[in-house]
Amino acid sequence: MGFFGKKNDESIIEEKPVFKSRGPQEMVDTSKVDTVVGPGSTLKGDIHSRGTLRIDGNVEGNVRADAAVIVGEKGVVKASVIANHIIIGGTVHGNVNGREKVEILSTGRMYGDVTTAAAKFVVAEGVIFEGRCTMSQTDAAKAKFPKVERHAEEQELAAASRGGAA
Repeated sequence: MGFFGKKNDESIIEEKPVFKSRGPQEMVDTSKVDTVVGPGSTLKGDIHSRGTLRIDGNVEGNVRADAAVIVGEKGVVKASVIANHIIIGGTVHGNVNGREKVEILSTGRMYGDVTTAAAKFVVAEGVIFEGRCTMSQTDAAKAKFPKVERHAEEQELAAASRGGAA
């Protein structure tokens, strides 16, 4: 696929690992990337990809993909990002919502809040992450692992360690 979904005889996307820091077992087939914001490009506004979106340039606005959003090592995003799977190897200033999974690689910098499914938030060593993380449980997980209420004594200990009263 070429620019804006038009078919080209020559492919401008090479087969290569998504990030230099990942091993061969963790490579992503970049021929599956539907939309690319290349290095040196700046996009201001909202972008929606029905497939996978890779950002190696600069994007300001709102980013949404039906499949995945990959922020390359030199990519800079100042936007909210929503996708099934989000991989951050560059810099993101804004909130992200990974419906299935969010990964921040060792080269990643995340300044904002992360929302994702429980046990599907991966943060590599050396990451800069300034924000909050909310991981939601599926209904099946809620049934399997019901919320445990704290006993009054545990609540008092927790309050005392924070410097307040229960």
